[in-house]
Amino acid sequence: MLLLSFLIATAPPPPPPPTYTWCVLQMIQLDTKEMIIAAYGMGNVPTGTNLNSLCQAFYTRDIRAENKPLELVSINGTQNQTNPDLFYLSNTSRRPLTPAEIEEYHCLFNKNAGSALSSTVLDLMPSSPDSIRIPPQIIAAINSVNSPILRYAAVVMYNTGIPIMVIAGLVKAWKLVKR
Repeated sequence: MLLLSFLIATAPPPPPPPTYTWCVLQMIQLDTKEMIIAAYGMGNVPTGTNLNSLCQAFYTRDIRAENKPLELVSINGTQNQTNPDLFYLSNTSRRPLTPAEIEEYHCLFNKNAGSALSSTVLDLMPSSPDSIRIPPQIIAAINSVNSPILRYAAVVMYNTGIPIMVIAGLVKAWKLVKR
């Protein structure tokens, strides 16, 4: 009995549970108008790795490269020790977009060569300071930083910068055609 208690006291502690690295991507499938949330296991990732950059590189290299009609809405890189099957199931889904989401992501569905001069693109005046008509990815980036200076810069750029660049581009094209 004494020997058994000595063996139990000197036994090494159990190893810590493994840490799993995940990229959770929220995407819109343009042809079917569906919201797709997919969790991708990233394997062994060294500590200190910028997980959002890793997930962005993964999306660009492995998903975007397949030329699928997908547009990335958000990225979340995370590490945890939960059951990988449960994490995958709770962070993977596919559903039709709601009418509000279709309106919110309207600019993604109307990306074509003629859209540069369409009325929706040129209608850049915000209806209020908090309602900037710019792509949702830029809105998400501005909101993540939570900087009033960046918000002001985005309003100024979309209200003055883009129209000036369009006019400059048209003048340059006219000069090239006239030669």
